[in-house]
Amino acid sequence: MLSTEELKNYVYNEVQTRLGEVSCGNLFFAEGTDNSVEGTYIFNKNNEYHILFTEKGKIRSDIVTDKKREVLWNAVNIISANIIINFAICNREKGKDFRRALFAKEKEIFSLFGQDFQKRKDEEIEEILKKNPYNDI
Repeated sequence: MLSTEELKNYVYNEVQTRLGEVSCGNLFFAEGTDNSVEGTYIFNKNNEYHILFTEKGKIRSDIVTDKKREVLWNAVNIISANIIINFAICNREKGKDFRRALFAKEKEIFSLFGQDFQKRKDEEIEEILKKNPYNDI
């Protein structure tokens, strides 16, 4: 089990190796609580990894896991969000569902982190499209 500092080094190393220098925005490697600055807090407490999201002075979710890959998955979701949105905005095609470019970039980024991430992202997107298929004009 990694300490909070070791977890931070692990996540940053994995992300920078695959994505280069990227902004980590409101991602903090410290214990978050109610009244913490809005953002995501990643930390080790009692030999469990916490991925805690705060908003408007309240804890909105606290994912607890013992798997560092699960922590990395959540961090990549957060760190890559702006990259993916900007790509989709710049590469949308007239008459095509905006999500086509968005999902393509998501798949590309997550595949950089291994087959497990690629498969999980593919399944996630497939589930979204089952409920809400592409809506091209």
